[in-house]
Amino acid sequence: MTETLVEIFRQSRAVLLDFDGPVCSVFAGLPAPVVAARLKQLLQDQGVELPRDVVELDDPLKVLRRTAVFAPEMVDKVETSFMTYEIEAAGSARITPGVRELLDACAETGRPVVIVSNNSEPAIKTFLGLADLRERVAGVVGRPISNPIEMKPHPRSLFRACEMVDVPPGEAVLIGDSDFDMQAAANAGSRSIAYADAPGKDESLTQAGADAVTKSMQELTEAIRASR
Repeated sequence: MTETLVEIFRQSRAVLLDFDGPVCSVFAGLPAPVVAARLKQLLQDQGVELPRDVVELDDPLKVLRRTAVFAPEMVDKVETSFMTYEIEAAGSARITPGVRELLDACAETGRPVVIVSNNSEPAIKTFLGLADLRERVAGVVGRPISNPIEMKPHPRSLFRACEMVDVPPGEAVLIGDSDFDMQAAANAGSRSIAYADAPGKDESLTQAGADAVTKSMQELTEAIRASR
């Protein structure tokens, strides 16, 4: 545990928590590349010619984001299909070790937690229900349906989350594991903590603007409790 983490939590009245990574591995049972391939096939079946860069994509969120640019008329179809696969994936998602304890620490210290994610709200709520975590979060903000341009790093979802708990963005901290999370926090005027659970991720997330980095949910939990 570092003093930087403790100080960030001391200055934060609410915790915004990314979903895929900090809470669970959404596509542990239904791999993301499989979902991406299905979405690309859907586009091709509708007669859409995929740009070369999209052919190589193995992240379904990136497929959705790019669809808004090269085939905006297909966004609704891709969105609906993707959400169906996300909900299916939520049924076999793997919970992140230590997240229950982190949520307990937030409750003990009076900090509401809002899930803020580029995944869909129905998929997030499906997992939270299966994992018996629904009562531990104050709210869920998923991606804006059929409007992928406003997904993180756009600050919209963070603003909505802060409104839910009546906390200014400057008094909230976002815990996430992607460049977009760090950028979204900066765009909203919030602090950010990078959850770097893979080799080399700490450096890339620091470069993306993280205020602090951790490799352990336990370290976050200890910092929250130490910040009382």
